[in-house]
Amino acid sequence: MSGELEAAGALVTAGAVAGAIEGREPGQAGDGQCANCGAKVKGRYCQDCGQATHANRKLFHLIEEVLHSLFHLDTKLWRTLPMAIFRPGTLTRNYVFGKRARYISPLALFLFTIFLMFFAVSFLEAPVEIGGAASEQRAALAEGLSEARAEVEQAERELAAARAAPPPTDGTPPGLEIRLAEQAVSLANEDVERRETSLARLDALLAARQAQQNAAQAPTPPATASEQTPAAPAVIIEAEMAAPEEDDIDGIGWAPGETWQDGVRRMAQRDDIVVVEGMPELNERVRRKFENPDLALYRIQDAASKFSFLLAPLSLPFIMLLFLWKRGTTMYDHIVFALYALSFAALLFVAVILSAQTTWTNWLPGWLLLLGLPAHTFFHLKGAYALRWWSALWRTFFMLMFATIILSIFIVWIVILGLAG
Repeated sequence: MSGELEAAGALVTAGAVAGAIEGREPGQAGDGQCANCGAKVKGRYCQDCGQATHANRKLFHLIEEVLHSLFHLDTKLWRTLPMAIFRPGTLTRNYVFGKRARYISPLALFLFTIFLMFFAVSFLEAPVEIGGAASEQRAALAEGLSEARAEVEQAERELAAARAAPPPTDGTPPGLEIRLAEQAVSLANEDVERRETSLARLDALLAARQAQQNAAQAPTPPATASEQTPAAPAVIIEAEMAAPEEDDIDGIGWAPGETWQDGVRRMAQRDDIVVVEGMPELNERVRRKFENPDLALYRIQDAASKFSFLLAPLSLPFIMLLFLWKRGTTMYDHIVFALYALSFAALLFVAVILSAQTTWTNWLPGWLLLLGLPAHTFFHLKGAYALRWWSALWRTFFMLMFATIILSIFIVWIVILGLAG
């Protein structure tokens, strides 16, 4: 649950950032002198520096500013989002050529959509059961659950000892041992919850398979010739739990009943991880991080959120390459295009995540990526740079190729930064 709370806090932070960059409509009008520059003012704004004349110092007003930045339907954000989705070329061209008062800036929209994307990612569940026969899986999961509960008890004993210990005299910050012990208890409890969920899912599959077998073995009265119909194919639940023909226990494959965390941890214990040739210190750092897979995943997600802004400068050289011989375009035009395009990509990723959560929309993610991204890129290029359809079409092809390269570079970058930072 802590991950969801952190993501929600990040989303509110994004709204505050966007509101801070864009500002909002001021409150009531003020008269007298401007608190910022001292000029004589009358109305809602200072005629010299542009600051709002009404300065509200109530705490509730600060909370209202954050909520206003996020949810008020009359803000620039809610006027910009539909344009970014359905008319990206018009939005980019309007902003580049000075029609900016109605829209949120590209940077603010990018920040908001990136935080929104990581908020959605926090609700994804990692795969748990892999490989092995059903009975072997259940035995392994039950054994792992017992070990995880024992680790919780051990962590709670260490926490009690840390709280009962006298204050440190060796220069260690007060309360550090207690905070580390509390974090260990929290991680151990999360591991127990994850294993309990995994075991419950496996039990549900076993129960469904048993019910199917019972129904198949139940005697049925003979049907008359007029009642006979072709038999429907049986639902093979066993296939969901079938093990691969060969489990690569000594490699990166999974042992029966293993979670992905167990497989990564075992891989780290082999002590042969090579991330970059000729850099043993970096490889050792990564190996140590993999010994705690949950923490490694958190570090990678944290690095991705912190360095997501690098996607824009990484995209800039590739966009410039497509318009080397086109007159009238500047680097400013390209960076505005990149920020709005990345904002849409983040929104598209959120839609993919949400649509994959339900059975009646799980067909949608593939179509969104297959058609949504190319179509949006085509119309974005065509409108933003006033291109003919053929010029926009071949640039769309190369833009999608460049996007794959940029994403690959970014993923490698954040994995190294997250695990070796």
